[in-house]
Amino acid sequence: MIKDQKATHLTPPEYTVYRAAEPIVIDGWLNEASWGRAPLSRRFVHITTGEPGWYNTQMRLLWDDDYLYAACVAEEEDLFAHSGWRHTPPYWDDPDIELFIDPDNDRCNYYEFQINAMNVINEVIWDYPIHEGCIGRFGWDLVGLKHAVQVDGSLNAPWIKSKGWTVELALPWSGMGAMCPRQETALPPRSGDSWRLNWTRVQKTRHLPPAVRSPRTFSSPREECEYTGPRVVGAAQDSTDWVWAVAPVYSAHVPETWGWVKFSDEVVGEDAGAP
Repeated sequence: MIKDQKATHLTPPEYTVYRAAEPIVIDGWLNEASWGRAPLSRRFVHITTGEPGWYNTQMRLLWDDDYLYAACVAEEEDLFAHSGWRHTPPYWDDPDIELFIDPDNDRCNYYEFQINAMNVINEVIWDYPIHEGCIGRFGWDLVGLKHAVQVDGSLNAPWIKSKGWTVELALPWSGMGAMCPRQETALPPRSGDSWRLNWTRVQKTRHLPPAVRSPRTFSSPREECEYTGPRVVGAAQDSTDWVWAVAPVYSAHVPETWGWVKFSDEVVGEDAGAP
């Protein structure tokens, strides 16, 4: 069952996570029957306006006793990636896909995962969101994480029209203790438990020049987060963010606006609702 944003584009979407019917191999192909039966999310939309992205992006989730499985499929005609350094944010140079998880909905100690089309990743645990100081533990590793990317087309060959790329993850419950230090959240979750979660696709366009940023400075992260004036004063902005759950400001770090995912003990396909 999926309940997406209807009353307003700021209403957090909801998604039911069903149990996988068979072992999931993390290879980026999504060829297990469970992936085909898992509900698709709605199309990702602009982070603040709620307008659909010009390329389709959708996600699926599954779980079992050992892992949360996450998959994201992104349409793209011009696939490129250059950043090959672990623990360096790939979105500095490349389009990327990002997953955010806040198991206990406390807006603290939440997890950010970033990946580009070369399967290069970056992970951070954020002690506080940006409007409360944005303190992060950079270089953090989710022990036991599995990740894979498949490219449907050709990477770094703009003369070849591609179809897109797929991200597949297995996030182990055993490594998530840092996300819920009060130990009030069951790991693995119980059937009926709900977590906060969001996805972001940072979309870059190769032919656009880097944006000329406003020279404005801010006295605090809170002031920057609340500022609604122009941030780009010159060339067209070279990236945009498409998300599952919309934010009231242009920031992925607003956990109280993320979507809700509810875990079900039902095996996917047995009583899973259609998108």
